[in-house]
Amino acid sequence: MRLILLTTATLLMHITSLNAEEAQIMYLASITDKTIVSYALDAKSGDLTAVNTTELPISPGPMCFSPCGSFLYAAMSGKDANNETVNAIATLKILSGGKLEYITFAKIDVRAPYLKVDPTGKFAMTAHYSTGEINVYRVKDKIVTSENLDHHTTERTAHCIEFDLTGKFVYVPHTSPNKVYQYGLNLDSGKLSPLKKPWVDGPDEDHQYHQPRHIAFHPTLRMAYTSNERGGGISGYKLNHRNGMLTRTQTLSSLPVDYTGSSAAADIKITPNGQFVYVSNRDTEKRDDHQDSIAAFRIDSRGELTRIGTFATVWFPRSISIDGSGNFLIAAGQKSGTFATYKISSDSGKLTFLKEYEAGDGTIWTMWQ
Repeated sequence: MRLILLTTATLLMHITSLNAEEAQIMYLASITDKTIVSYALDAKSGDLTAVNTTELPISPGPMCFSPCGSFLYAAMSGKDANNETVNAIATLKILSGGKLEYITFAKIDVRAPYLKVDPTGKFAMTAHYSTGEINVYRVKDKIVTSENLDHHTTERTAHCIEFDLTGKFVYVPHTSPNKVYQYGLNLDSGKLSPLKKPWVDGPDEDHQYHQPRHIAFHPTLRMAYTSNERGGGISGYKLNHRNGMLTRTQTLSSLPVDYTGSSAAADIKITPNGQFVYVSNRDTEKRDDHQDSIAAFRIDSRGELTRIGTFATVWFPRSISIDGSGNFLIAAGQKSGTFATYKISSDSGKLTFLKEYEAGDGTIWTMWQ
């Protein structure tokens, strides 16, 4: 418990110590342009200004930061300069003013739709959707290497890999088998061990809102939440901090009340203060008037969810992110070639649309520093 509190305190200290004279930076990855674009935030208006574009040799996808905050890692997949298909993880050094210095990349065997580095900064972990596997790679001197420390075959559609706040436990949501796999992490070797209960089931298959896709952990409560891809929903899980196992407690729809047709939930993000959680809904119907949305929920002191409402957004919001102050939310439209900014009400959690920005095709991932 003490380690959880220390981790949370460190996070909150980082948020509150943000230099007022240095703008927060939002990073946006584009598959089509093979770029990561950095945007500086005007904390008063919510306006974003592009300040740097970093070109990569292969199309980027999921990204994450090093625990020290000095490096950015990006999973890449696609054709290289020799027209050969390459899967890799890029390491970039974060410079001042949103600038990135591309250093190198490490080749991996399979495309990774999710990438995360553990809190010690020693291990990079990947989930692999098409093959149903997870891998652990060594991080040496802040550089991700191709050295594979551990490999586990699970089931197809492994969509995400995340840690609890202590970094001792690892969770991998799988959509099709409707499961969240659970592991313990050896912080010395990087080896993963299945927990006594290797997975927790998502909502019942006959439930309209099942198939966990992404998972997010509450900053102070022993709770985790998943976006549920099939139909569009959110589930809450209690976390046993001793053995790491999850117990599902609640499931709600993330769709607008009057929504008709098929939809697929994608990303999930919690505000830094832990009061609100948001899920993106992708309209999968073939129609001109796309009805994509962001669903908002309030989290009470016990971790219970109450629906706030849904808010229209850009076409196919595969990725959403919330800035360090918890005041602004970004939704990146993978098919619209745009991203939208919203102001988060600190009282109600409701979203107020601010502006839509052109960003080029294939806006796949967004995150803040």
